[in-house]
Amino acid sequence: MADSTQTIINTILGDITGVIPNFSSLVSSYRLLVGSAEEIQRTPGVPFEIFERAVIRFDRAGTLIDILLELLCCKIAFSSQFLAVTCAPVDIIRLLANCGTLEDDSCRTAEQIVILELLRQVLDHHCHDNSCFGPPPEGITPSTPPPPTPVKKKTEPLIDSDLESTNELETEVTPVANSFYKYTSPLSRRHI
Repeated sequence: MADSTQTIINTILGDITGVIPNFSSLVSSYRLLVGSAEEIQRTPGVPFEIFERAVIRFDRAGTLIDILLELLCCKIAFSSQFLAVTCAPVDIIRLLANCGTLEDDSCRTAEQIVILELLRQVLDHHCHDNSCFGPPPEGITPSTPPPPTPVKKKTEPLIDSDLESTNELETEVTPVANSFYKYTSPLSRRHI
């Protein structure tokens, strides 16, 4: 029989808690390797090959960090999906199954959680499905509001001064466009 103190949450998160210390240690090492490569580069008289090896060293440590990040992402995604099956604590089944007496603290805690969740479900169902005021009186039925009428956009007539400014712009742009057209090749004129 499995150890009764081993909880589901510890099992689910066990891999993550096992990897994180190694990940933290590797990140600290990476920072030291980057710092030492920077110091090597600033030290006069050190051959370039030594600096290159230092860069390769911290690059390899960075690759290991990337691998652990992928692993942690996979483990955390699985754990969060598993734990999202219910919003209640996942260990509640074990607590209820191991109830010896009602005086047991874990048994009382599990029962309180179940009762509070049932109460929440009942109140949530009652308050959201029905109005607190009850149904409307007989003969009064709620109706849907009429669809909004589209607003007609009022167009304003053009003023003579607007037409004159448009004509002025047209006469200014046309010579420029004609001179551009004159100096372009026949191939590029097809796209104009």
